[in-house]
Amino acid sequence: MKKNSIKVLKWSGVLMIAYLVLTTIILGYQDTDTKKGKHNFYWSGLNALWLKNKVFGFKINEQVEVAFNGVDGPYIVKDSLFFVTDKNEFKRAKKENNNIVVKTNCRELSKFNVNLKSSLKKEVDVYKMPNKLIAISDIEGNFNGFYSFLRSNKIIDKYANWIFGNGHLVLNGDFFDRGNQVTQVLWLIYHLESEAEKSGGKVHFILGNHEIMNMYGNVSYNDEKYIEVAKKISKKTSWDDALRFLYSNKTELGKWLRTKNIVEKIGDLIFVHGGLNKFHYEGNYSITELNNIAKNYYGIVTSLKNLKEERDKYVIGSINSPYWDRRLNLDIKHSTALLMNGTSVEKTSGDDLSNILKMYNASKIIIGHSLVDDVSSDYNNRVIKIDVKHGETFESGETKGVLVEYAAFYKINDLGEKNKLFKE
Repeated sequence: MKKNSIKVLKWSGVLMIAYLVLTTIILGYQDTDTKKGKHNFYWSGLNALWLKNKVFGFKINEQVEVAFNGVDGPYIVKDSLFFVTDKNEFKRAKKENNNIVVKTNCRELSKFNVNLKSSLKKEVDVYKMPNKLIAISDIEGNFNGFYSFLRSNKIIDKYANWIFGNGHLVLNGDFFDRGNQVTQVLWLIYHLESEAEKSGGKVHFILGNHEIMNMYGNVSYNDEKYIEVAKKISKKTSWDDALRFLYSNKTELGKWLRTKNIVEKIGDLIFVHGGLNKFHYEGNYSITELNNIAKNYYGIVTSLKNLKEERDKYVIGSINSPYWDRRLNLDIKHSTALLMNGTSVEKTSGDDLSNILKMYNASKIIIGHSLVDDVSSDYNNRVIKIDVKHGETFESGETKGVLVEYAAFYKINDLGEKNKLFKE
């Protein structure tokens, strides 16, 4: 029996190694220094011979080539506008007034106007509950899906004008990265904030880990076109320095991002990208303290050894931070990954959740960050999960969020469909 077990383990190991070797030969492998923008090692894989967007070859210690890919911008630095045309031409123009035009790759909305704000104020973090509230998260540069969702749920008209009245729209983090229309998404949010206020409504843009990462200059999930535009505007060759400048307090978008919170309470609902955990209630962190600590580090690359205060580690750390924490939706994949890095994390217990909600005088927490198959609830409907794989086309039916209307919760999508999430 023992010999058979050893034999099984041996052949399992052989098969695993063979699988890794074979996939590397076919699919390739690369080790990239994202700070310097260099390939430490690059092998394209044999599939580059038939894939159009992949260059066949083998490289060691070579500069990574990045390029523009369609319309982008504008980026505003002092009185200058920087943008990329549909012909991939990098342009600089003088900002003549406070009205800018944002061009998109969306067939249904090729461009929209944005009035720049005369001043930027830090957001309040506690609000009364409106009669109607819609929340969505993790758009990740997917302008088409985002626009479709807003249109179909009568938040905006076809020209991107706010028509949601005094309703509230909550954007629960991770509107950056992966997609190739991040800038357009950001300007649409910026635009809708002003539009909503005119009607007595509100747009809440709560920052997730990817917003924070971009302010740090972390290019790990950027479409390469953003690296190229960051290098051009900042005149820096280092990828991380260039991206950090792009969202620094020297740019309009960077200054605007610094006004945003990482957690907000609306009525008796808490909105946070990742989650809150037992360290936050045990440490008696108020919502305002969580936000103030986070803002102290926006754009400042630091480590847990160099924090200003000991308490800051439960806000800034990559495991316990409200914009990183996964304990409210911890799956095997992430718990295993953490364990392999030497960190053991347990899913939040029902009792711990009760203590969290009691401390903040809340009934529910709405989270993104951790992907789920569909908008759903957990912990006896006390946690609502809204990070789903959104559709990338207009009216796909796959871009989803949650509607809270007169204390009832509904799952909604970009077809305008509305289904009760649960009964209480």
